[in-house]
Amino acid sequence: MAHPDFDPLVNWLLPFAKQMLAENGEFHPFAAMMKTDGEIVAVGVQLDDGASTQEVLDFMVQALRAEATRGEIKASGICLDVRTIPPGSDQKTDAICVRLEHVEGDTVEVYLPYRKKFFGKIAFGELFAARGECAIFPTPQA
Repeated sequence: MAHPDFDPLVNWLLPFAKQMLAENGEFHPFAAMMKTDGEIVAVGVQLDDGASTQEVLDFMVQALRAEATRGEIKASGICLDVRTIPPGSDQKTDAICVRLEHVEGDTVEVYLPYRKKFFGKIAFGELFAARGECAIFPTPQA
């Protein structure tokens, strides 16, 4: 079961990703963090216009990791435009991916498949989740 702190992050990140898809047909990675008091704050990234998706992602991970190391946040979410294979399918599809991580060690990746239709309309599929990887919060030493 996913950590309850993930719900507010997903509810903050997914609508913005949907809006960007509707307006632009795509979106660049973006992120949000949950402060220790529960406040959700956007993570700002200012890089050159020519920065690659990976450079933006790396910068966001570093910024979130710094906040986590200082003990300023308890959860983080990074939103990406990806291609994935949904459960029950053998074909890749476009999807919004929200990578969630919690200070208590919980990680999950939430996917919302989509496809572009005529006149810029977007059709969304069924939400699904998979185990995520730890990238933001320091892992406890054994």
